[in-house]
Amino acid sequence: MILKRWMLAILAMGWLALPGLAQQQTAFDPQRHMRIAEVHPGMTGYGLSVFYGTKIERFEVEVVSILRNFNPQGDVILIRCSGANLEHTGPIAGMSGSPIYLKDDDGKFRLVGAFAYGWPMMKDPLAGVQPIEYMMKLNTTPPSTQPATSANPAPIPDHARSVSPVRWSIGDIVWPAGTKPTDHAMPFAHWNIAPDPQLGGGLADAAQLRPLSTPLMTAGMPASALGRLESIFKAYGMIPLQSGGGASAESAATQPAVELEPGSVLAVPLLTGDVDMTAVGTCTEVLGERVYGFGHYFNNEGQVCWPMGSGRVNAVIASMMSSFKIGELSQVRGTLRADQMVGVAGVMGDSPPTVPIDLHLVYTDGSMERDYHFNAAIHPKFTPLLAGAAISAAVSSARELPQYHTLDYDLKLDFVDGQTIEVRNTAVNSSANEVFSDIGLPIMAAAENPFRQVMVQKISGTLKVTPKAREASLLSVNLPRLKYQPGQTLKAFVTYRPFRAAEEIMPVEMELPRDLPEGTYQLVISDWQRFLQDEISSKPFRFTAENIQQVFDVLNDYTSIRRDALYLRLLRQPDGVAIGRVAMPHLPSSRRQILMDAGRSNTTPFVSSTVKIIQTPLVMSGAAEFQITIDQYAKVEVAGKQPKPEPAQPPAPKPEHKSTPKAEPTVPGETEPGN
Repeated sequence: MILKRWMLAILAMGWLALPGLAQQQTAFDPQRHMRIAEVHPGMTGYGLSVFYGTKIERFEVEVVSILRNFNPQGDVILIRCSGANLEHTGPIAGMSGSPIYLKDDDGKFRLVGAFAYGWPMMKDPLAGVQPIEYMMKLNTTPPSTQPATSANPAPIPDHARSVSPVRWSIGDIVWPAGTKPTDHAMPFAHWNIAPDPQLGGGLADAAQLRPLSTPLMTAGMPASALGRLESIFKAYGMIPLQSGGGASAESAATQPAVELEPGSVLAVPLLTGDVDMTAVGTCTEVLGERVYGFGHYFNNEGQVCWPMGSGRVNAVIASMMSSFKIGELSQVRGTLRADQMVGVAGVMGDSPPTVPIDLHLVYTDGSMERDYHFNAAIHPKFTPLLAGAAISAAVSSARELPQYHTLDYDLKLDFVDGQTIEVRNTAVNSSANEVFSDIGLPIMAAAENPFRQVMVQKISGTLKVTPKAREASLLSVNLPRLKYQPGQTLKAFVTYRPFRAAEEIMPVEMELPRDLPEGTYQLVISDWQRFLQDEISSKPFRFTAENIQQVFDVLNDYTSIRRDALYLRLLRQPDGVAIGRVAMPHLPSSRRQILMDAGRSNTTPFVSSTVKIIQTPLVMSGAAEFQITIDQYAKVEVAGKQPKPEPAQPPAPKPEHKSTPKAEPTVPGETEPGN
């Protein structure tokens, strides 16, 4: 019997020692906290929150009822509030997490939960409270596996480079909420930053009791740039608001210390530096180094790694729709570790690393030149959004981009495993959206793939603004001949019209392959959009990967296509086979069939093509198609020598073949030309 008791004691100690479970067993203190089973209508108490500066103020509450099973296996306490002007404002976005204390039967006030829910456009100060007993189960233990975010990560192992049965495509990227593709045929080509009316974000149906929206305090960003990002952040339950700047790393030491305590501001800085973007809520409870807050999810991601800090409130804005606080970050105080339905929790101490973003902005007319510095939180979806916000701020903070302009950008993305992606391109009249897409997609793809999560480590580069639209429309293409011998040089004359300029003609040439069999072939002379579409259709293997190294190969291919170029593509026969990303073009039919019948799941047939890229100073738009004939006995005309006309007949005019470009859909995106 004694041995049995000792064994049970040892097992119990081991059980409590499991990560997170011991914390769940001991965090709830019945002397300090109140269970929802003890709550009944008519109980009174008070809440704590900051309404101005850093002063924690008290407001009164009374329990109205218990909403049973409001959340899955979770109840919510419905309270009526008074004081602190809540009769006028109603529940305030930014109060999420305000601790609520109720008087028990012994006359003692104990923490029952966090102010967390409300109705928009309500006339009475009613609110929903998240029970503290649920929040005490949040696990602040660091995850056993962390994403690759360190400055000196381990090298990619050999098995990660080898062929895997898992295949990833660039089209598998899950787009952030609030963004949508502009072309369903090219779902990865562009993020539409315009508001999506189907996404209500923080302005949900007024009849629903919902988590209070989280104010996203933004400083240093023009209203126009912030408006372009509004729908994205609203889809994550955050309301972007213009406010004062928060504390940088340099100024934090000079500001008075603001402690994290029940009722104080709990801030989550997403972007700091020349632009500050900080989500603001309220701290519910502090137990030692552990901090609990919000009373509802931030992004509901489970284990997270966000910077966490204290803050201050500049004002409370009363609104018919939903009142909100305007505040700012004071100091970074630790790391947010848990983000679940019932709230967030973190640990005070060291803060997680951030991504430095260094941008140099130049106006080519000499009117302006500035440097911008930012630090973005590390997150697979938010980091590209924050990088886009930094770029939007850099190009429009001092003044809006000219109505007609060209933006040349040369950006470098450094990743933690030593990989680097160069993004060099040109956008015309873009409002920085295309730059947003070009850097956002590689960051997301590296972080969200089935092989390994690799986070971006640094973003740097130059943005050049020219107050002129360097673009042109293809009007027609003149191809003097439609019949050629293998190895001949094909010549064409492209007529185009630059923006606000007269028509011009560009001669282009392309040497035809000497091994080109006789037959009819399609020749396409196009802009980058049509080229990318054709590349995806003819060579889909170029956009798939079987290991993490190939993911970066795909991304380098994708980011290499230039907008300021003209593309000549001669489509050949469907005689190519790719094993994974290894292309084998121009195969004999017998060998091609053997490879196709080998039973490999990563075998892809493709159409071989010959491509020539002609760099231009303009971003071209339009395309023209021809059918040319390859005949080894085709008559060869020698330049400078004309055949003599027959005496009885006048010389016949030389035939011309023209094709007028068709309007192509705008499909921003990039890839590397293949042969």
